[in-house]
Amino acid sequence: MRDIRVAKPYARALYDAALEQNALVSIIADIDKLRELIEQSEEFTQLIHSPVLSPQFKSETFQQIFADALQPLMVNFFKLLALKQRERSLIAIMDVFSEIVDEAAGRLVAKVTTAVPITSAQEERFTAQLSAYSGKQVRLETITDAQIQGGFIVQLDDTVFDASVASQLQRLKQQLAKG
Repeated sequence: MRDIRVAKPYARALYDAALEQNALVSIIADIDKLRELIEQSEEFTQLIHSPVLSPQFKSETFQQIFADALQPLMVNFFKLLALKQRERSLIAIMDVFSEIVDEAAGRLVAKVTTAVPITSAQEERFTAQLSAYSGKQVRLETITDAQIQGGFIVQLDDTVFDASVASQLQRLKQQLAKG
């Protein structure tokens, strides 16, 4: 919860600065690169979360790592986060930033959970059906969770469509217990 309170003003400031500098598309691409880096590099994740390293050291390190790889606005944003000791909230900030971008574009995010990864054709069908249902453009976030055993669970805004095998089995079990 604390990360969200910290993330909102930083994400909004980054979004506003990106708009002001006509760099929104580049910043979105940089955020995607950072997400990939966080997923792939345990060392980078440790650098972000280390309480031992000084803010100044982290700021200088971010400058060295990203000077040629990211937009100057993003590099400066990283340095600011380090100096303000908010770099540990980076993932939450990126999530809120993506929400702001989606909201400004009139998009909704649908989280689709399946037992096995879905194909691109299935992804397109989900997107088309959810867009028709909501009346807005939908961006999918897919999650694979074998515990649902089959089927899918879709969360679109405040609505949840649960067509998972695990839920169906649970409902059947409850019905059988009632008699």
